[in-house]
Amino acid sequence: MAKKNNFLDGYQTYDTNSGYGNAESWKGAFKQRMSKEDAALHFTANAQTPHEVLGLQKGASKSDIKKAFRTLIRQWHPDVNQHRLAEAEAMSKKIIAAYTLLS
Repeated sequence: MAKKNNFLDGYQTYDTNSGYGNAESWKGAFKQRMSKEDAALHFTANAQTPHEVLGLQKGASKSDIKKAFRTLIRQWHPDVNQHRLAEAEAMSKKIIAAYTLLS
């Protein structure tokens, strides 16, 4: 019988012994990773717009932006894509930069 995958298998690299933290600490950590200036620099060298990266039309609502971000980051997270780590890291940076600029 094949081993059933645990839904947390991809996240075993995180130390959660002291808990998962609260929403404010997660937001703070997210903002430390990429500022709006860093995100803007990413798109000056990129042919795509933030809307194109997230697959959205211009004028999308904040909830649509958040939903698209969460869907794509789940799909391209490096922990989930160990077999194509470099591509996953590049796409994750693009997705985070697009979300940073649009949110």
